[in-house]
Amino acid sequence: MANPGGVPEVPDQPGPQPETPYEPPTVPSPGPGPEIPGNTPPETPGGQPTEIPVVDPTPSSPTGPANPTA
Repeated sequence: MANPGGVPEVPDQPGPQPETPYEPPTVPSPGPGPEIPGNTPPETPGGQPTEIPVVDPTPSSPTGPANPTA
């Protein structure tokens, strides 16, 4: 097959313009923080959370077999 020659370059076609200009999405501003009475919450950086003592209840005795057979 003979060389037909160079392929002519096609200039870039401009793309279709959007009908409306692009508007970035609006981000709502953060609202006020929750109102916590008293001291600052323990989640503040550098703060120590208040330890809550764990009360160990007396173990209750089982009321019957776990898998009764009828």
